[in-house]
Amino acid sequence: MRFGGEGAVLLTVKELAGRLMISSRLVMEVVPELARDEAFLVVKDVSVGRGRPTRSYEIAPSLQEVERRSKSIASLTHEPLIRHLLSCSDIQESDSIVEDDVGEPEQAVGYKQPPARKKSTRLSVSNRLLLAVLMCHADDLGVVRRVGMPMLKQLTGLDEAKLKPRLRRLVHLGFIRSSIAGVTSSIFAEVKVSTTYFLNLNHPQLRLEEDYCASIVLQEYGVGRRETVSAAAPAVVLRFFHALREPVFEVLYLKLARYMSHLLSHHWNELRLPERSWEFAPLKNMISADFNRPQGDFATGLAIGEADWLEVIDHFHWFVVARAAKIKSRLESTVLGDLKDSRMEVIPSPDRDDGSRITTLLLRRGPVPTASCLVIRDARSGFCEPFNGETQLAEEERYQFGLQTNPKSG
Repeated sequence: MRFGGEGAVLLTVKELAGRLMISSRLVMEVVPELARDEAFLVVKDVSVGRGRPTRSYEIAPSLQEVERRSKSIASLTHEPLIRHLLSCSDIQESDSIVEDDVGEPEQAVGYKQPPARKKSTRLSVSNRLLLAVLMCHADDLGVVRRVGMPMLKQLTGLDEAKLKPRLRRLVHLGFIRSSIAGVTSSIFAEVKVSTTYFLNLNHPQLRLEEDYCASIVLQEYGVGRRETVSAAAPAVVLRFFHALREPVFEVLYLKLARYMSHLLSHHWNELRLPERSWEFAPLKNMISADFNRPQGDFATGLAIGEADWLEVIDHFHWFVVARAAKIKSRLESTVLGDLKDSRMEVIPSPDRDDGSRITTLLLRRGPVPTASCLVIRDARSGFCEPFNGETQLAEEERYQFGLQTNPKSG
């Protein structure tokens, strides 16, 4: 990507390192491995005069053929962003591109001091690689599912000890909005659920021309997630919820949010505020397929008979439809734009203890032409505040709305 497919290029080690924004030492370590049996690189020594050890570097023909075949089969959803991420030399480690000035060092009498080195603010190559891999597996709104640590290790070549701090770094820098940690639990059909990542495709360092997606924030009166999903629940459901560890409940709620997203995206016209007996068979089948009936110890609360388990599934179904219908009603009463057939994703936002509840949605296109971010602040008056982009929001508000993770929250 750096050389635009121009064929063999003649460069010294120092020149190649500079073009790829890595150290000369790394070039000397990696090139022999990539060139072994011409698996990835074809490297040839070229004589261009004294004092300039130069080589020609070219992508191996077998790898070029793999690239041609992959392009003919499918295209990456975020290919422009990935190309920008891997080829732009000015992607920084923050929203700001301004570097701190380094003052002149004081000169000690009789001693020479080495020149002060300014710490690079560029996003490191390994962090770019990790972010590019996540982008390759993200949907159109930047949600990454079913990419666990073993898969990340294989795709990046980094071990777990190196991956975890880099993932935290991408969260801290805002390239990853938030994540829901994976868990292992027999209540889920896949048993071992991978971590879900929400990428920020609107990050200022990634933007090409305009925001990739829009966002709507609903601020209303309400309680936390557990209390919300437990409302009007029968006794067996309450017992089931009470037995769930917090990490397992977070993943469960994330699945419920995904069902809401499905209804809002594909069944907008069918959504009405339902009665408890209202049926939506495809959704109920989807929920049933994603969960297993617990068969543990009755003393722990995680042992449920078949008849009671159907009651749990019914409650999940009722809650998802009711919540999606409520969100639709709020949006229709406030937003003037047509949201029908607009892809939506309900993303997690932190629980609040001030009597308010935040619901944040990502959309493929903005609900109004002049704003890509809407904040509906007051549930009663429907006060709606438009923004040209998420960066116009105060940092603390981005944390509250789930658009970015607060580093202080751990």
